[in-house]
Amino acid sequence: MATGEAEAAQRNDRLVEHLRSTGAVHDPAVADAFRAVLRHHFLPGLPLDEVYEDAAITVKTGELGATISSSSQPGIMAVMLEQLRLETGLRVLEVGAGTGYNAAVIAWLVRPDGHVVSLDIDEDLCARARAGLASAGTGGAEVVCADGAEGWPSGAPYDRIIVTAGARDLSPAWRDQLREGGRLVLPLELAGPVQLCVAFVRRGPALAGSELTCCGFLPLRGEMAAAGGQPDLEAAWLSGDGRPSGHAVPAADLRAGFEAWLALTHNDAVRARPLADRAPAFGLRDPHGAALLMVDGEHGRVAVFGEGDSAARRLAAAHQAWSVERPPLERLRVAAYPAGGEPRLLDGLRIIRRPSFTFVVGQR
Repeated sequence: MATGEAEAAQRNDRLVEHLRSTGAVHDPAVADAFRAVLRHHFLPGLPLDEVYEDAAITVKTGELGATISSSSQPGIMAVMLEQLRLETGLRVLEVGAGTGYNAAVIAWLVRPDGHVVSLDIDEDLCARARAGLASAGTGGAEVVCADGAEGWPSGAPYDRIIVTAGARDLSPAWRDQLREGGRLVLPLELAGPVQLCVAFVRRGPALAGSELTCCGFLPLRGEMAAAGGQPDLEAAWLSGDGRPSGHAVPAADLRAGFEAWLALTHNDAVRARPLADRAPAFGLRDPHGAALLMVDGEHGRVAVFGEGDSAARRLAAAHQAWSVERPPLERLRVAAYPAGGEPRLLDGLRIIRRPSFTFVVGQR
């Protein structure tokens, strides 16, 4: 092995041990796949110190300098790959080729008889991914330039589908091209900015989801870029700092999962777009106004906007209930039904309607 390759392999081994020690990797097969596929083949020209950090790396920016494609953080890659439950011989569709690194790890896990089709909307990214796969000597993976919203019908049905960009809805094509009992894993924005990696299993026309994990991915582009959802409260709607409610929440709780839990379990949860000098605020809304948690030093004070204090009382009660057990997101489950084809009676903590699917959040 050349000196450069040997050094890269050593750094990669340390990365894999980091993934194991942090709990991102539990499955020995996934650990072996990360050991076998060296990331620097997909990020040529970058220092090995940067390549083998457990961090996302920007690979393409837009005209204004915003990141539009990146090599995902290995830690969250590992979480999603374990959610996929990959086995030898499976057919996999990946939406979002990026550098090709994730496709290479998947191809290793489904070898020797499995196959990966990786889609990307940008031809230059597709060319880069193909070059990376060739450099790494990866077989069993092909890269296709296409809008992932349509899937890739010629390779269907797939045993697994993974989407490596944030979505607010599911594409009907993903469900249709997934075999019965197959798994779909993607970052899904169900409520405000809270993005979750959800593992869905196809059950007829619907999908049953569990294994929720907080994550952060760049949004999908193309047809799915504008998939709808409830807008945040406009900053213009907020008048000053609101009225004090007398309720306060430790700032640490705001970072410990309370926002995600509130957003996923309350139909009237809202998030306010921040003013220039203010951090984002979130809370509950009712017909008379809203109560928002706003960070102020070590506390999140509850401010009231509009009339009445009912939203503030309910927000304080929701925090009190959450703080007793601090329930993890793993206690929640998500079901996705085709819009218009959902059961007549939907029962759950929260019902979220999007153009193509209706999502029902419940507890296990």
